[in-house]
Amino acid sequence: MRLKSVSFKIAILFLVFTAVFTLFRSSMSGIFSLFYAKNGIPDANIGSIKSFQNIGIVFGLLPAGYLADRIGRLKVLALSSLVIATSFFILILFRNFFFFSAAELLYGIGLALNSGTLLAYVTDLQEQNKIAPSSKLMGMQVIVLNLTTLIGGNIGTWLFGIKDTAPIWFAMLGLVLYPVFIWLMTSFLSFSDNRASSKKKDKYNIKNIVGFFRKRNFWILLLLNVGYDCGTQFILIYWSIIYVEKLGFNLSLVYTLFMCALILGSVLFSKISTSVNSKNLTLLNTVCMIGAFVLSGTLENKYILFCLFLLIELLMGMMSGQISATSNEAIYGESNKSTMLSTISFIAEILVSVSLFISNSIMKVFENLNVMFFVSAIYFGIVLLTIPS
Repeated sequence: MRLKSVSFKIAILFLVFTAVFTLFRSSMSGIFSLFYAKNGIPDANIGSIKSFQNIGIVFGLLPAGYLADRIGRLKVLALSSLVIATSFFILILFRNFFFFSAAELLYGIGLALNSGTLLAYVTDLQEQNKIAPSSKLMGMQVIVLNLTTLIGGNIGTWLFGIKDTAPIWFAMLGLVLYPVFIWLMTSFLSFSDNRASSKKKDKYNIKNIVGFFRKRNFWILLLLNVGYDCGTQFILIYWSIIYVEKLGFNLSLVYTLFMCALILGSVLFSKISTSVNSKNLTLLNTVCMIGAFVLSGTLENKYILFCLFLLIELLMGMMSGQISATSNEAIYGESNKSTMLSTISFIAEILVSVSLFISNSIMKVFENLNVMFFVSAIYFGIVLLTIPS
């Protein structure tokens, strides 16, 4: 009875922390480029400004894992929200290319500090209370993440229509209060901060990271992340160009339906994850994803192509839940959980950047967006490497 009570409290904390942080952060997701353009930044320079976010993520990931394992995961979660809030404050105070770039850099560092930290905290709570990893909980977390992203994005767009700085103030104030919310929530649920256990905690050096490469779970999680991230980059970047500009569908309709498909995929994973073998589910999702991409690059009927796009988004929702569940299982029993997750994210981020460079080169050679559907299918083939025992 006690285990059920603790398990329920852990689930509530995980889902509520995810919802609150995502709501405020995502309210700025679709606003950055519009805000820069409204403040006189040429379209050609907006991409350069946005690139600083990726630089911040790459440089912040490894220190983020180290800090979370050393000083405590809740402290790093609080620091993450304050760093992101500071980046938003810079956008309000200084409106030029240099400070916009600095704000994106800080924003990227803040995202890096948050990456995997909450999952490491929750997994440690599960270990402390002898509660097994839960794929159903991970699926529910992805559902909450997608729902609050949709809600936060709509709030941000609505506020931007009132005043260009309104969504920035909304996001900034919410993230400034997030550390207070963390303290109140953990106090109410009688949880405390956690970090790498003192008896297992080693001096931080390159041997710790190299040691991860000898672990099978590390490679499974890395291949899942790389295959998924590289395979979905094209559709995430070009969906509006393909399905709105080229095929002529309404922007709001496409956005709403693809978010609904993403959420439905998360719900499906949450429902079937406990009754279907993980390897079989990975194989089914990956084969369907590869097939959907190949058909999208082959067929010409706009309505079939749109249905295939929604299928891809549904499968993305299912695979997002699976990656979260695999992460939960992979770090269960590890001491330096945050370091392991940040190492995987660091490597994946670099490989995704390389894949984007390769994809841009391929598009320049073929001068046809459709070829990238086949390239995406090939990237998803990487996921199949996780199937063998």
